[in-house]
Amino acid sequence: MNRLLGSVVVLAYVMACFGIFAWWMPNFFAVNFDLLPQPTYRYVAATGIPYGLLLVTVIARQSLKGYFSPVMLFHVLFAGALLYAGLYAFYFPLQANFFCATHLAVCAASVVWNLYRHRKELALWERVQAAAAA
Repeated sequence: MNRLLGSVVVLAYVMACFGIFAWWMPNFFAVNFDLLPQPTYRYVAATGIPYGLLLVTVIARQSLKGYFSPVMLFHVLFAGALLYAGLYAFYFPLQANFFCATHLAVCAASVVWNLYRHRKELALWERVQAAAAA
């Protein structure tokens, strides 16, 4: 029962992550069609691309686990809260730059950590599969 419940929660989490990303990107580019891309913290954070990358790496890592990881959920919620704070303070540059820069740093660190751990967990999973097949 725990495995079934864990699978349902992971599936719901994956669907929510893809749904949020699929909803955010078209809306952002539709609203900002005439705005040229800018190399600023606020613009890069507002595109949602770093947050989307974080969601994809969390999904990849979560797919190898047989249980729901609250630590990865915390990464997503913390980065999302920073993004929300950055967007909420978007027209106050000092606060928005701080929140957006922090959001980008959290996303970058989490993406690097998730890719590193995914590689390790995938190698372990492959060794377990090879040992089971032998």
